[in-house]
Amino acid sequence: MHLCQFARRRLLDARASPEFNMVGGFKSSGIARSLRHRDFAIFSAAAWVSNVGNWIMRIGIGWLTWEMTHSGAWLGGIAIIQALPTVFLTPIAGALADRYDRIKILRASQLAAFVLACGITAVILADLVNIYVLAFYSLLHGIAANMGIPARITIGPNLVPKEDISAAIAVSSILFGSATFIGPALAGILITWVGIGFTFAANAAAFLTMVICLGMITLARQENRASGSSIFSDIAEGVRYVGRHGGILPVLITIIAASLLTRPLNELLPGFADAVFGRGAEGLAALMSAFGVGGMIGSIWLASRNRVEGTTNILLIGTAAIGVITAVFASTDNYLLALGCMVALGLTGSASSNGAQILIHNSVEGSMRARVMSLYSFNYRAAPALGAVAMGGASSVMGFQMPVALGAMLFLGVWYWVFLRRHQLRAALETGNQDV
Repeated sequence: MHLCQFARRRLLDARASPEFNMVGGFKSSGIARSLRHRDFAIFSAAAWVSNVGNWIMRIGIGWLTWEMTHSGAWLGGIAIIQALPTVFLTPIAGALADRYDRIKILRASQLAAFVLACGITAVILADLVNIYVLAFYSLLHGIAANMGIPARITIGPNLVPKEDISAAIAVSSILFGSATFIGPALAGILITWVGIGFTFAANAAAFLTMVICLGMITLARQENRASGSSIFSDIAEGVRYVGRHGGILPVLITIIAASLLTRPLNELLPGFADAVFGRGAEGLAALMSAFGVGGMIGSIWLASRNRVEGTTNILLIGTAAIGVITAVFASTDNYLLALGCMVALGLTGSASSNGAQILIHNSVEGSMRARVMSLYSFNYRAAPALGAVAMGGASSVMGFQMPVALGAMLFLGVWYWVFLRRHQLRAALETGNQDV
């Protein structure tokens, strides 16, 4: 009886709300409001093009590595080479982004990446590439890209009013999810019909688009502050701030642990697509596109909520689902089931990652934003790559499936430790921070 009454009240509330009307709901939603801001709309479009190009390149690097080596260890090795700059440079980049103009920092990063992409395209088209050349390119690209990551993930919230920050983050995640779907699909077409060199050419064009568009926007709020201390003192200050925060530290532990112990699946997908499912480059593109479809669904749903309350629960439920679904994926050789798992992983991964960003941006002090988000950015490349090295090496002895399944089980143990602190997380993260 109580359950029926609860459901009835929820239905009546929904009918009374503007969101019950789809058109009226969208016009009044945070998604629409955030996109009315010119600079945010331009930045979002450019970032989407850049993300599509980045996914095309990631598929290109993964498939080229597999074609040249047929080695899970090399797949993990290339991933860690790309991620090494994250470990050493991203904290420095975060401190710089809290001091200096974030748009200029990102523009320089994207311009350097454009030049490198043009260079590797020429090498591949001239048939001069080998695994060591590809590894060197991956290292240089990692340096260029990682110097811009803290600036990139903090520019969006500074292009909209404070009340639209959550929606702006969700919009960025929607666009990222769609890029995760479209990029691999385009990569599969380019590799199959044109040649793998053109995956890197497409990435170069995407970087150039971002460079041009960054010259057209201005931040609505400047959070940079002059500092008389050294860069390393600023980094240490950011680490201490995170360590003292009752909510941000557990969120970072959850997201980075998920990236370390479950996300290596994405890095090892070329091996799964070929060795486990026997589907080749087309199968790889389909698996990554399925992941992107799920990511779009999760991002759109979270953006439509347009509120912070309850996001801690979304983070916890989503990350638990990631561990379970990853274990299922690793336990099957059924390609259709694997595609379904990738959709589910995209959905839960997008909802939990996007939710983590919303919670952090909601509670962090503005002057610490880039340094905190530089630590968050370890989940993008560094943590998955470290896990991919271990799992890729183990794959030569155990196959691809067992290491991934074990990683998922270990993550669920970490998740339970964080789950026990859920009440502390809600209090620290969902109340907000006046300095946002």
